Amino acid sequence: MKIKNRLALYFTIISVAILLIALATTFFTFTSFAKTDFYGRLMDRAKVAAQLYLEADEISVDSLNHVRQRYLKQIPGEVVRFYNDRNTPSFINDKQQYWSNDVINMVRKQKQAEFAEGDRQTVGIYYNDNQGNFVILVSAEDIQGRHRIEDLIEIMAIMLICVSAALFFIGRWFAKKKRLSQWMISLTRCKKYGPAT
Repeated sequence: MKIKNRLALYFTIISVAILLIALATTFFTFTSFAKTDFYGRLMDRAKVAAQLYLEADEISVDSLNHVRQRYLKQIPGEVVRFYNDRNTPSFINDKQQYWSNDVINMVRKQKQAEFAEGDRQTVGIYYNDNQGNFVILVSAEDIQGRHRIEDLIEIMAIMLICVSAALFFIGRWFAKKKRLSQWMISLTRCKKYGPAT
C-alpha cells in the first residue's frame, strides 16, 4: 500500500472512531431522554386519572372539565387500572386482572414505581384518598419514541458512511499536496540511508 493511501486510511480510521464515539454518546443520551420523557408522560396520566376518579368530588366543575379534557388525550395503547387495598380492580372493569398481586404490592410498598414489561413501559403510584388507598397503574408502548430512535439510527448510519467517505478523500487530497510529498520523500530517504550529516 502506498504511503499516501496509508496516511489517508489512518486519518479516516482515527476520525471515524472519534465520530463513532460522538454518535454513540448522542444515541444513548437521546434514548435515555426519550425513556425518561415517556415515563414522565405516564406519570402525568396516572395523576390525571387519580384526579378524575378520586378527586372529582373535591374539585370545582371547571377544574373537573379541564381534568376530563386532559384524560381524553390518551397515549396509544394505554392501559389504566386502579386497585384497592385488597388488590381488586376499582372504577374500571377488569375481568382478568391486568397486573399481578406482586406488581401491585411492589407499587404499594415503593409508593411509586417505573418499570418495563417487554415493549411496554409502566408507571405505578400509591394514592391515599378519602375513598380509600389505591394503587394506580398506567402502561403504554412508546411507539412514537421507537420510531424516532429508528429514524435517528438511520440518519446516523447515513451520516457515518458519507462522512467516512468524505474523510478518506480529504485525507488523499492532503496526501497529494506537494509539501507533504516532499516531506514523505525525505522521510523515506532518511529511513533508507540514515539522517543526513
